Amino acid sequence: MAGSAGAVAAASIEGVVTDPAETPLYKVAVCLKSIDTGDDCAKVRFTDQKGQYRFNGLKPDMSYSVEIFADTSAAARKFEQYRTYVWEPRQRAAGVAGKNESVELQPFVGKFNFSNFQRVITLTGADFPELSGIDLQSDYVALKVFLPSLREGEPPETIFLGRVTDAGQLVISASLPLAAREISYEIYSASLSFTGSIPVAEG
Repeated sequence: MAGSAGAVAAASIEGVVTDPAETPLYKVAVCLKSIDTGDDCAKVRFTDQKGQYRFNGLKPDMSYSVEIFADTSAAARKFEQYRTYVWEPRQRAAGVAGKNESVELQPFVGKFNFSNFQRVITLTGADFPELSGIDLQSDYVALKVFLPSLREGEPPETIFLGRVTDAGQLVISASLPLAAREISYEIYSASLSFTGSIPVAEG
């Protein structure tokens, strides 16, 4: 890493991201959170071609958490290049004591997770048998289809959310991880509510 602690103008935290063979990983999004203030991802940096990242201008006497960026919302699509990777670890704690201190963290190691490899399936109205007993023209009926979380702490991933007016015309295409074993759904209106699940065959 560049520079000595005495030459740094302000406190900083730096580190490197590699694969298991210690090859640098380029453009991995790394997030800095302040544990003291509870800020959610106050800064984001991308690793350079050497796999390095650095957060400058940090306040002393503060506790931080450095994490591999994990926001899977639609607004964060630009950070998804390494979404199929698993990380060891995903986050590291770091404390900054002095105003000129430079803290170097142990590496983050990312490995492609083949269980996340995607496949495409298609769902139709026949996959939601409850729809056949509902007057879809008279009632406002909403359908939510989602993939239950495969990892602890991650929210379910919504596949479809919208109104259904004709079960015969309903077609939903979805890309699922190979590890997925079922798809869940909710059907609801002002007067009814159903929940169910659809098994997903292996392979």
